[in-house]
Amino acid sequence: MVWALSLLLLSLSIGCKEEVEYVAPDSSFGLIYDQIFAPSCALSGCHLAPVKKRDLLGEPPYLAGEATFAALINVTPTQTQAASAGLKLVFPGNPDSSFLYQKVIYDSSNFAFGAKMPSGGLTMTANQILFLRQWIAAGAPLNGHVADRSLMQ
Repeated sequence: MVWALSLLLLSLSIGCKEEVEYVAPDSSFGLIYDQIFAPSCALSGCHLAPVKKRDLLGEPPYLAGEATFAALINVTPTQTQAASAGLKLVFPGNPDSSFLYQKVIYDSSNFAFGAKMPSGGLTMTANQILFLRQWIAAGAPLNGHVADRSLMQ
């Protein structure tokens, strides 16, 4: 009986994983993650859908945790008009062909598909938008500071 209880507890502990909080790299992408994605995009109902649900429903990219970068770079949007226009979620070196950038400049975009982001009354400052543009224009690297950090202060 004791061994059965021990086996049950062991199997339960193996099935439970402790979630480790993502620490973004000390880089331009890390500043974007910490100051834009985490507070404005990685929210319930926005881009915090579980990976399996997103994959099944073709939902927008998951913008929380270590999967964020890979979910954005050179990925074709699920939004059909954006995909037909040849946009990528983030097209390194080309902000004008990056759907993420087009979503945050929605009111002046030539690709105003879907809805403006961030949604729910959240906004990005002009400096944050410029920083995002600089990062994409510099090749959208995961590591290194390639955009003017003073814009994010």
